[in-house]
Amino acid sequence: MTTRPKVFLDAVYWDVRSRNMDWRYVRYTMPLLANFEPDLQFVTPRSAALTLAGNFEAIAVALGRRIGIHQSMSSLATGHLSRAELQRSQANLIYTRTYPLNAGDIPIVWSNAIVDPAMQLSYGVTPAVLQQEIAAKSPLFQRCAHVCMYTQAEVYRHIATFPDAADRFVHTPMFAPHIHACTSATLEKHRNADPVRILFVGNHALRKGLQQLLEAFLNLPASIQSRALLTVISNFDRSRHINLPTHDRIRILRGAPSAQVMQQMAESHIFVNVAHFESYGLVFHEAMSQGLAILGPQWEVQRELLDNGNAGLNLPCETSAIGAALERLIVDEEERYRMAHAAWQRFQIHLAAPVSAAKYHEVFCSVLES
Repeated sequence: MTTRPKVFLDAVYWDVRSRNMDWRYVRYTMPLLANFEPDLQFVTPRSAALTLAGNFEAIAVALGRRIGIHQSMSSLATGHLSRAELQRSQANLIYTRTYPLNAGDIPIVWSNAIVDPAMQLSYGVTPAVLQQEIAAKSPLFQRCAHVCMYTQAEVYRHIATFPDAADRFVHTPMFAPHIHACTSATLEKHRNADPVRILFVGNHALRKGLQQLLEAFLNLPASIQSRALLTVISNFDRSRHINLPTHDRIRILRGAPSAQVMQQMAESHIFVNVAHFESYGLVFHEAMSQGLAILGPQWEVQRELLDNGNAGLNLPCETSAIGAALERLIVDEEERYRMAHAAWQRFQIHLAAPVSAAKYHEVFCSVLES
């Protein structure tokens, strides 16, 4: 292939939602692919008009949800970009999280997926709403050059649901260049660990199962509990109903910076995030890279991340299940080490930044070749 991929990253210049990870991923993380694949070029838009319009729409959607007004699935999945900026950029493809209706004939690589239906239904989404999303996205999927998804399981499900667009769906692992695997020597922390350090990391802590984890830990037999230390890192937003106990084996860290989170990962032995609802969970990359034995939810994406139970345990968000798994891993050093080692290896083989970058490069090049 002689034409270098020049990718227009469809993300507004600034987003009022400072924690909008989708926006940050497109705007700031995707350009870093060029550090791994130098022939990739990226262009980021600067349109003030679209930045204002995009933020106004985001605020309107948020306010509408608060008062019970919801936008249609099609309007939430689509948007517009600056045609003038796109033409000036001379980009030969577009990467986006929101399908641009005015892209013209420039090929679109859309990062999008219908989130695990079983998880959505369990969380209270109705079958009618799911069908609306399927109907809204079906024609958009068919118009894309490719639709990127973070797991192969999602790709297979979408192929079965949208057979007319089967060749569009591709697997591109989440690109996280800031996460690096620890050395094999770090895994020796599991040998004769005293205490066994358990870690929870997650904002929206109620949704991510912190209440069940706290109850499970407090219900452990005293002889087991005395061998462990639980550290909770969260900003506790939208989690006012969680009862945070005062306990000499539980530490609460509010809003710890990223460096402190990774330090806790490196020092801990068991990571727990058995969420009621988790569309992906980059924090699992972090835990896998630092050699922790992981307790995660039993949803589609996390089952694949943890290799269907070979690199962690997929559990229902229930106090009894979490408690039994904790007791097992606190007591059984060899099982804890085996699970942590499997997760650490899996991260390096399937999820590390060079692996993900190569996959994105392959997808972008295939668009131009076709």
